[in-house]
Amino acid sequence: MAPVCASVFDRNYLRPAAIAAGVSIPDGYRFGLHNLRHSLSNWLVNSGTDVKTVQTMLRHAKSQTTLDLYTQGDNDDKINAQEKFCGLIVDQEGPTVIQ
Repeated sequence: MAPVCASVFDRNYLRPAAIAAGVSIPDGYRFGLHNLRHSLSNWLVNSGTDVKTVQTMLRHAKSQTTLDLYTQGDNDDKINAQEKFCGLIVDQEGPTVIQ
């Protein structure tokens, strides 16, 4: 269980600061310092920081933990990958029908 002072800090300071900065936090959704840990990891990996460096910063025993639990794919990378794939299946005369 988290210390009481952490929940007071989260409720009275961190959550209001995040909302003021434009972070959307639905009612009833937990938000605290651990969310910032996930955000930092995600941002570092998706901006090109070596996974081993991020693993060390987060003090994970395995880099797979950093990748599996703390990092999500970058939406821009997903969109670029989808566009590349679509470019491969569309020829000059229109889309190729895949059956």
